[in-house]
Amino acid sequence: MRTDFQHYAIQHDDGRWLYYLPHPPGLPASLRTSVLADGEPMQPLGDGTGVWWVTGHRAECLTAVYQPRPTVTGYRLTDLSALSERFPGYLSVEEWHQSLGDSSRSEAYYSLYEEVTQDRDAQEYAYEGRTVVLTGGEPPAPGGPPWVASMPESLVQRPEYHHCFRGYIPGLRDHLRDLVRRLGHVEHCFNGRSGKPNGLYVTVAVPFEEPVSRWLPYIGANGRPLKSGRNEPVLVRREMYLPVADHVSGPDYRTALAEWEQQVAFWLDLVRKAAVRACNACEGTGHVMDVPEGVHAPGPISALAASR
Repeated sequence: MRTDFQHYAIQHDDGRWLYYLPHPPGLPASLRTSVLADGEPMQPLGDGTGVWWVTGHRAECLTAVYQPRPTVTGYRLTDLSALSERFPGYLSVEEWHQSLGDSSRSEAYYSLYEEVTQDRDAQEYAYEGRTVVLTGGEPPAPGGPPWVASMPESLVQRPEYHHCFRGYIPGLRDHLRDLVRRLGHVEHCFNGRSGKPNGLYVTVAVPFEEPVSRWLPYIGANGRPLKSGRNEPVLVRREMYLPVADHVSGPDYRTALAEWEQQVAFWLDLVRKAAVRACNACEGTGHVMDVPEGVHAPGPISALAASR
């Protein structure tokens, strides 16, 4: 016999109870004004657009209150200067549809009349039947990292359960690529391609601690340098290879999400540390040249020509 999984709850480690309460079948689309657990209001999980609701205790009775859309009872003339036999002050719903039968007049009716409505009584819906209780964390938030579950075939069509089973969060490498590109001093960040190992290839361009610049002349219409020009900062470029995986696996969504967040923080921290200003003493190479006494050391421009 098939078990009915329509209603179930997750007992969270922090003591909250999370209930999956979709729109009741058979009810027209309308505004859900409140969801109650034993008569007490429940809070929506996330931004309120989903179907998960939270309460501090295990509920014995789950209900939802819906406010149906108002009923249109007629149409009222808004511009009294147009009052006439053709445009009476009030039209019943039947008269309104008859008037719209003349397509040449429909635009005039829409501009001159407004709906007259009557509110309908609120409807209460009770979530009946057995509630299956699972142990787990919160499901993916709207707009958050998704979850691809590996689960019994019988539950594949029950997406509300997926985050409780083993699976993975896809797209870690692409997510990090987008975050790295927003960091300061990052010139390039792309996924491995053209035979390169999978991962992120990052180039950062940083100035020296004590700014170094070079003179660049403007180019004239004939292609020759002009006497005028500008000073352009000299930058040191550092290239990094980050062996970021494409996805994060875990026994459930909650565990994998924690690992996802740790990896995002770890890789971003590496790029931030690589984006520090270059040392003038080592000329941005990471080591200081051992120059014998009395020998003039080259400046940072000649020493770092290949990395700028």
